[in-house]
Amino acid sequence: MSDEMVDYKKNFSESTPVLDVRNLEVIYRTSEGVVQAVNDISFTIAEGETMGLVGETGAGKTTTAFSVIGLLPERTGRIERGEILYKGEDLLKKSEDEMRMIRGTCISMIFQDPMTALNPILTVGDQILESLEIHNIEGKSREALDARVDELLSTVGISPGRKIEYPHQFSGGMKQRIVIAIALACEPLLLIADEPTTALDVTIQAQVLVLMEQLKTKLGTSMIMISHDLGVVAKTCDKVAIMYAGEIVEYGTAEDIFERAAHHPYTDGLFRAIPKLDEDTVRLQPINGLMPDPSNLPQGCKFHPRCPQCMDECREGKPYLYDQDGHRILCNIFSEKEVNK
Repeated sequence: MSDEMVDYKKNFSESTPVLDVRNLEVIYRTSEGVVQAVNDISFTIAEGETMGLVGETGAGKTTTAFSVIGLLPERTGRIERGEILYKGEDLLKKSEDEMRMIRGTCISMIFQDPMTALNPILTVGDQILESLEIHNIEGKSREALDARVDELLSTVGISPGRKIEYPHQFSGGMKQRIVIAIALACEPLLLIADEPTTALDVTIQAQVLVLMEQLKTKLGTSMIMISHDLGVVAKTCDKVAIMYAGEIVEYGTAEDIFERAAHHPYTDGLFRAIPKLDEDTVRLQPINGLMPDPSNLPQGCKFHPRCPQCMDECREGKPYLYDQDGHRILCNIFSEKEVNK
């Protein structure tokens, strides 16, 4: 890595957001046509802040993450418009060599499925070591790098003596810990966690979340937490973006999302689908219908075919953007004429 890259990671204004995504649009070209995966989304993440990215499967959460870290599929995925500013530098203007150096040291990712994220023919120690060797800025010796591998395994609660073992010799929860160790090996300033607890049982989920929070506090790392689980988001996030059909339909602080009465109808639907332990007789209320086909999105508000509060204007133009002190909701029911009725 060049000296310029070292400065790029360490020398920046504290007032500059770690990540500033502006008007991002992403498409996939397939044999069946163009898929509009992400449609004009914007958000910022400050130093040490965690943002939850919430929505159903197909909402565009993982595509957003892959766009940030520069891992969209080369032949089919393309960023049509927008900026992705990491500490004020537009990542979309970086070369592939520059992005290869940024990944791991500056921005890292915990991938969705620990069962497939690890290479089955390499020991877990070698997989952690690989990242350290690629980003060995200071030219540390092999002994020093091995000691760092031991330190990382101990940090995530795994005996360093197990570094010579292969992924199949570990449980799902331990594989997830190893994936976290790889992601944190070079102490990145931004960590993207894509459904880090989905494949784990409830007890291991809690342990992994506590571990991630401890490491985040220790390292001062900012984080994007991608999840379907509003309970996980409530425990871990400072701000929340609700995604639907490639758009952010609601965005605000965790307090805005979990304590205010005003919500997008889709957010209301997500809350109604959460089981409540103190209401045994109340049935869950699913959101009717399915996520629209991203290659054939409906006109107007993308949620209107499933929305219980749909109005005529929802079927046509772009919905009204309500913004109160940074709490943004993309919905016509919050337009001035409707609020004042």
